[in-house]
Amino acid sequence: MLSATLSITLEVLYDIAGIWSTLLQKSLCEHLPQHWILLAEDLTASLEKLRVASAETDCEPFEKLINRLHDLGVEDGGNVCEELVSGGVLPLALAAIQGPNDDLQAKGAELVAELAKVENCRLGCVTGGLVPILVDKMSSPSTKVSLQACRALGNICYEHDGGRVSVMESGGASQLLGLLQRAAQLSDGPEDHQLRLVATGFLLNLLNSYDTMQDQSMEAELVEVLCRYLDKFAEDEDIPTHVLLSLTCMADTEVGRGLVVSKDVTPQLVRVLRINESPEVIETCLELITNLAETECVKTQVAQGGVCEAVVEVVRRNRDAPNSDLSPPIIKTATDLIVYILVGDESMGIVYSGGSGPVYQELVEWLTSKLEDLQIAGALAMGNFARSDAHCIQMVQNGIAEKLLKVLCSHNSGEGDIRLQHALLSALRNLSIAKENKPVLIAQGALDVLLPMVATVETFPVVFKLLATLRMIIDGQIQAAVKVGVDQAVVGRLVGWCSTTDHPGVQGEASRLLAWIIKNCDGDVAVLASLVAAGCVEPLVLMLGSEHAVMVSEAALALSLAFTSVPGREAAGATKLKEVVPFVLKNPYLPPEILCNVLSMLTALLPLESAVEAIKSEDLAAAVTTLTTHAHEDVKRLAEGLKDKLQ
Repeated sequence: MLSATLSITLEVLYDIAGIWSTLLQKSLCEHLPQHWILLAEDLTASLEKLRVASAETDCEPFEKLINRLHDLGVEDGGNVCEELVSGGVLPLALAAIQGPNDDLQAKGAELVAELAKVENCRLGCVTGGLVPILVDKMSSPSTKVSLQACRALGNICYEHDGGRVSVMESGGASQLLGLLQRAAQLSDGPEDHQLRLVATGFLLNLLNSYDTMQDQSMEAELVEVLCRYLDKFAEDEDIPTHVLLSLTCMADTEVGRGLVVSKDVTPQLVRVLRINESPEVIETCLELITNLAETECVKTQVAQGGVCEAVVEVVRRNRDAPNSDLSPPIIKTATDLIVYILVGDESMGIVYSGGSGPVYQELVEWLTSKLEDLQIAGALAMGNFARSDAHCIQMVQNGIAEKLLKVLCSHNSGEGDIRLQHALLSALRNLSIAKENKPVLIAQGALDVLLPMVATVETFPVVFKLLATLRMIIDGQIQAAVKVGVDQAVVGRLVGWCSTTDHPGVQGEASRLLAWIIKNCDGDVAVLASLVAAGCVEPLVLMLGSEHAVMVSEAALALSLAFTSVPGREAAGATKLKEVVPFVLKNPYLPPEILCNVLSMLTALLPLESAVEAIKSEDLAAAVTTLTTHAHEDVKRLAEGLKDKLQ
């Protein structure tokens, strides 16, 4: 016999059926859709059977109701579920869950699971007291009972913080952990597999957006269990997805991330990447690694653990299966991850392995791939490898710069691929820093590839990298500096960019490149004439007022050299030199060496009286006079030499 509670609950449902029956008999449903009328008739009959069968603990009415809910569409099913909850079906389900046999308990929990699929029914499941009972049933020796209890709780927790809190307060986390541990030891039968799938899905819903399990030892044990699942079920599709997303949820909290990192799940993640064939699982695994690899230590951890090798295998599989719609996004995620890992100094060194690392060699091959994402990733990777002089020199000797230039040659116009241009220029810029590499790059035709881009490229991030690359290449290279400096189209473009307000980085790099051309052209008359005629003095004067000391020094040196020519001195009078220089000389934080450069620049103007007259001001004279008492002897000497001339 069923309990008195169940009998009373059946009476409530019978009343619901009676309401429907009354509506039908009195033709009050004429405005309802026909399928709703048919549903009402069916529910009336089903609930009457439920009442009759209650004394015999019959599961058939539950089963029929559940099947009927399955047959309904999402909207109709949702409306029916809400009506059932409002009409008192939850106490009936609760009584069944506490019933005398496993079949009835399982069906009661299954009914709750179906109802909890509907968002508006989840709160009623919590307030109706079902959660503690369902939590208790997770430990049932019957697989079908624990499965349905777990499924019901998972649905109650789905996007429902109230459900998650109730589960936690009812001890659901520890019960679920125990269930996961037991389920991992079960056979590979369909019901056991379904239990593992439901349990890991419940875990995901429980952890999603919930800060902590409030027990670090339990969380540590959970990480161990999840690693066991990845080891044992790595080839499955849904279970690894649930596990990987659960680890991602844990990694979103400081404590959880620390536990996942300290466990080092790298072996399990590598195993999944290598043997799982599901694009969704691979994508999820790559995203988890990216999430974890925020810190330097994890980048090193995954580089040592073979993640990069496994990711390269993923790229190969998807590169060779171009018909798959999911291949391009997986390739993009995979290549982004490798580039991200290479941001770490130690991890980059591990992968480079003296230039002989297998992943490094593969990345070099990507430069000539027909897939754009691989070319871009290869170029970005080369830029990351080229962060030390030793690497840079070895890479250029091995022909990496030549490969980069060859690719860029096909994209060195305004029509070129912007992402690829940016990546290639980033790598070339890093490779050109080493002194030994500059003449090699020039001999390989770097300027012939780069200079046409000055006239055609409009995208500021690309322009920024282009100017920085040119500046590095001409450093200490007289002929290269002359070649750039006498190109009137290039110089005109540089002067124009010096006044742009749309990208401060481009403005600064354009001014610096002008300064470096002057510094490295060895006083070439043609270059100085070209630069002065193009209007470079004014932007260099403005650069003198930069907040960056190195730029102040560069501008002062370039202007000193420019003022060695009569046209250069004459151009000074038309600039804001007399306003900028006092501001610079009064800067108390400017090193003495830079003050000397600024004072030397003023000294270079002295041979042309008209230029001196043009910059005279009381403010400038006062600033110079103040420096005549400076502690640094060179500053004092230069200031004394200028003092009388500027009165």
